[in-house]
Amino acid sequence: MICYLRLFQSYLPRIPFASHLSKQWRNHWLSVQALDLDHRDFGDEYELFEFIDNFLELNRERDVKSFKLIYDAIEHDQDEFESRIDAVVKRGVCDLTIMNHRSVDEGFVIMPMSLYSCATLVNLTLFCVLFEAPKSKLVSLPCVKTMHLEAVRFDGSEILKTLISSCLLLEELTIVTVANLAYDGGSEEEWGIACVCSQSLKSFKLESTTHGDIQIDAPRLEYLSIRDYHCESLAIHSIGPYAKVNLDVKLNVELDDPLERSMICDFLSVMSTVREMIISAPTLELIRGYSEFGPLPQFTNLSHLEVSFPKTTWEFLPSFLGCCPNLKSLVLEYDSLSETDEMNFFHVPQCFQSSLEFVELKTPVTLMETPTKMKLPTYFLRNCSVLKKLVVSEASDCIIKKIKKIPKRSRQCEVVVGLTGLTAAVAGAGVCGSGRL
Repeated sequence: MICYLRLFQSYLPRIPFASHLSKQWRNHWLSVQALDLDHRDFGDEYELFEFIDNFLELNRERDVKSFKLIYDAIEHDQDEFESRIDAVVKRGVCDLTIMNHRSVDEGFVIMPMSLYSCATLVNLTLFCVLFEAPKSKLVSLPCVKTMHLEAVRFDGSEILKTLISSCLLLEELTIVTVANLAYDGGSEEEWGIACVCSQSLKSFKLESTTHGDIQIDAPRLEYLSIRDYHCESLAIHSIGPYAKVNLDVKLNVELDDPLERSMICDFLSVMSTVREMIISAPTLELIRGYSEFGPLPQFTNLSHLEVSFPKTTWEFLPSFLGCCPNLKSLVLEYDSLSETDEMNFFHVPQCFQSSLEFVELKTPVTLMETPTKMKLPTYFLRNCSVLKKLVVSEASDCIIKKIKKIPKRSRQCEVVVGLTGLTAAVAGAGVCGSGRL
């Protein structure tokens, strides 16, 4: 039925809606419970508003289960816009998507207050809109399960926390923030603290270019992804055991400060329970820095690890893998490893002897003809007792032949060239690879 709306919405707003529809079409419209509208299909925003009014009037006895609007008005009338979204919210909407493509310089598109207490809403997706502070303390979204907020601004530091805590059934939360957004012509606003406290949350994705601090308390969390995030403080109080995490976090901390070291210690303690982990070079550098002041926890549940190693952390590889005694699959990405790098190739982590079955070594093309291409394959092949597959990046035939001639500790080990072997092999063994993270 949405396709009918697409075909006719370009001219339906221009006619007296109910009186010009045939009986057959009137019956069709009476059964429609979903609207998928694009502002560009209308002459201006007032034709769009008229269309929504006519639709709601003709279907006044029925709920609007799904409403999606791509909005890009040249002249934005906030009162008129807000009244239409308010009307939709009050018609029992379950799935609501508002994609605002107006320039931020032209002013914000503000959500109606009724959105704070929509009892029927299940899925909410918003792009480039603003939440004003609720006028009532009653904020309740009891049925919301998924929430995607991208470039959304809040006129108050506690609104996001309140919004999340009001969703008692929330399972999936995605937040993508954008810096340098101003509200009502004022100065740039910071996020402050991104506080995510939920007893029901299972998946949380955060991607940001802002510098707000993070607090996470979600004991049932199964998947956590924090990408491109710089902050002063990261407090993860709880996540679910055996979770999957993808961390690209750079903390501006002074490890000489006992309080800041304690924060990193608590963070690593929570992370030590995860089952699968992808960590970026800045995050690894943070972990390496902390290891100079105290022992790292044991990541006893960790079965899959994907990690990027910068030049300055190669000596840390054996000791870090030593904290992963049950590791089954490893994806290692690196850009250089010279003959002078101080790495203890004589230290053999426990997982090499008992559990590590799959290794993938990712190197850039520029390393094809360097001794680096031999160092790490040699380390893994000579020391891993149960290794089944080693995947190496493409290189010259000469280098590949040398790698395949390296004596193997594990007789069943197969050397594969390219990125074709690990994911399929890991999936077949029941171990989740990087494709799922």
